[in-house]
Amino acid sequence: MIKFVFFLFLDVVAFSGILISTLPFLIHNYGGDIFIITLAFGSFSFFQFFVSPFWGGLSDKLGRKPLLLMNCIAELIANIILALSGSVFIIFLSRVIAGLFKTNVSVGTAYIADITDEHNRAKGMGMFGVAFGLGFTIGPLIGGLIAGSDFTFKSLSNVAWFACSINFINLLYVFFFLDESLKEKKDYKIEYSLEKFKSQFKTIANQKLFPFFILIFCIHLTFSGMEGTIAMWGKETFTWGPREIGFIMLLAGLTQILVQGGLLRILLKIFSEKQLIRSGYTSLILGFLIIPSSNINLIPVAIILLCYGIGVTGPCINSLISKASPPHLKGLALGSAYSSQAAARFFGQPLAGFIFLHLGKNYHFYFDVVFLLILAFFYFFSNLKHAKTLL
Repeated sequence: MIKFVFFLFLDVVAFSGILISTLPFLIHNYGGDIFIITLAFGSFSFFQFFVSPFWGGLSDKLGRKPLLLMNCIAELIANIILALSGSVFIIFLSRVIAGLFKTNVSVGTAYIADITDEHNRAKGMGMFGVAFGLGFTIGPLIGGLIAGSDFTFKSLSNVAWFACSINFINLLYVFFFLDESLKEKKDYKIEYSLEKFKSQFKTIANQKLFPFFILIFCIHLTFSGMEGTIAMWGKETFTWGPREIGFIMLLAGLTQILVQGGLLRILLKIFSEKQLIRSGYTSLILGFLIIPSSNINLIPVAIILLCYGIGVTGPCINSLISKASPPHLKGLALGSAYSSQAAARFFGQPLAGFIFLHLGKNYHFYFDVVFLLILAFFYFFSNLKHAKTLL
């Protein structure tokens, strides 16, 4: 398991170092506005939403390792293109390639399932989450330090070349050291993935589960908007560069690791999942409300509140989905939850960019507050039937 966790960590370091701390500034330097930046962020999630079931199914036939090798090769090509890019169009091309061929989640979770049994699967998935958390903590910091505060085209492209080196090392590592986990390969046809895709929509439309998926979608719609705009917001408000964004993401990553790695388990012994969802939801609203104050001393507080909110609500909602789902549909239901997050990121990031561009840098945070308060009214305070089934 440690071998796979190391692969995943390197993969996420390379990916997040470019995406979060560098990409917004690179696109901006080539004349792209905030809407274009958030569209580039959202395009990755758009393609992942459609291709993830296909890659996961194909790995049942070909094995996990070939698809993980493809992931490394595609990321390497995408980052080479990014390092050599001379226009916004080329940058988009690199993100499309990354989005189409990224398999670290869809195939990675299957790899963990292969090498664990029912007794230690939760531990395996936990280590999967830790690798992601550490990668998203360290990657943006490294990217920000390489690019610097007074960034140039060269320093930004250096981040892409650094990611290329990580991708190449990871490619060699997977080829020589990572073992195939699938013991018994299965027959596969593309129709299986199409059927699985349709089944996800049927699961989301399930009357008992629908309120959970709506809640996931709306929470990630707002949170992803912040992720897509925070770099340009920091640049306009405090003249921040990639270095400062890297430190902000370090704080965000450490907070989520602390919450999901220990605090959540302690809180679950004291409070119910529904109570923790309420606390996380309230924390998100407070975080979005603080950011527009533009008080540099309060920004870390806002980041901690937002990361506590997303770090608590996600696992607790997934737990409730698992409990509310029939045994034979639990895997499909949790997969549908991930798809809901991907769809939310695709819509949420460009929406935040559009509001930022046409109304001002703070208005999408106000939108998030009002939107979540309206949603809270229906879920937490109204007497509607679906609200009772959820909380």
